[in-house]
Amino acid sequence: MTKGLVHIRIDDRLIHGQVAVYWCNAVNATRIMVANDAMYDNDVQKAALRLVVPAGLKSSLLNVETATKNLVSGKYEGQRVILVVRRPSDVLRMMDGGVEIKELNVGNLPAREGTVNVKKSINVTAQEIDEFKELDRRGVKLTGKQVPDNADDDLMELINKL
Repeated sequence: MTKGLVHIRIDDRLIHGQVAVYWCNAVNATRIMVANDAMYDNDVQKAALRLVVPAGLKSSLLNVETATKNLVSGKYEGQRVILVVRRPSDVLRMMDGGVEIKELNVGNLPAREGTVNVKKSINVTAQEIDEFKELDRRGVKLTGKQVPDNADDDLMELINKL
């Protein structure tokens, strides 16, 4: 895994209670990084996300390109960064830019038009299924898990049952 990264999560909600409290504590994070272009272009959403970052944690709210450059350059070496993205396409773009990812947790992908339910709180489109298959092909271990105390569900096993 790229230096500094301790956990990577796909969560449509980005920063919220599960991430801010449970996951940051479980991985002893010192920084929360959100990498998503739509979030980055929305000043209201960025302001709201900054409000829910726990005291004492650093935060980075970036577009995918800048997050990728910062991680690849080693900017966060020595820190414990939890990376949150909104979609598997964000992860693929980061990997294409040189970010090394070995494991990825999917916590929340909401029901939307054209999605199928994989498990509680994880709903995927046909495109996202293809993106998860590509991540799997690249050797990324994919788990579906809402909070650290939950069992690790093999996301590809669940997707392949669809």
